Amino acid sequence: MKNTSAKNGFTLVEMLVVIGIITLLVGASISGFSKMRATAERAKVQELVSNTATALAALYQNEGAWPRRLAANGASDGVLDANAALPLAKGGYLSLTMNSEGTELDGLDKLGVADPWAVAVIKRKGRSASESDIVNGEYTIKDHLLHYALDMDGDGVVNGASVGGESVSVRASAIVWCAGKDGKMEPYSKGLKKDDLYSWTPGMARKAD
Repeated sequence: MKNTSAKNGFTLVEMLVVIGIITLLVGASISGFSKMRATAERAKVQELVSNTATALAALYQNEGAWPRRLAANGASDGVLDANAALPLAKGGYLSLTMNSEGTELDGLDKLGVADPWAVAVIKRKGRSASESDIVNGEYTIKDHLLHYALDMDGDGVVNGASVGGESVSVRASAIVWCAGKDGKMEPYSKGLKKDDLYSWTPGMARKAD
């Protein structure tokens, strides 16, 4: 008589199939999470870039002129470091923390307005962080700070901004841009296809004469 009782346990092949399925599911979950995180990081930087440009425009509208700290490097390609960002902090245009003397930025933004990848390094290093600290293997915190250019003559156009080494003019009172996660700012025409971020749309910009 044949034994009709159910067999106990899994065979080796069945175990391997189950492990394979679990591995695929875990791999898909990790991949999906990584993409979601990258998308969230990019959205956060784009918001920072856009909000900073809006803050600069509001400051100019309210003050009637560009503060000296901003104007000093705002004609072409200024780095929004602690010195340049100070008027935005003092005027409350951006939520930047100031120290007790009210003369320099402190905390996470002590180096200026930084993207999330630089902020992660600043958090880790604390007050010992400097612009030369490496972010993501090659480029520095300074490469991950926002850049800006201003309409210096009041004609409604930012003229000759050097964006990734390429000169562009933009119809705006102030523009802001930032390298993506790799920290490398591509030439403007090439960067539009990369991960660089801008406070303006391509329709607002043209190559400078």
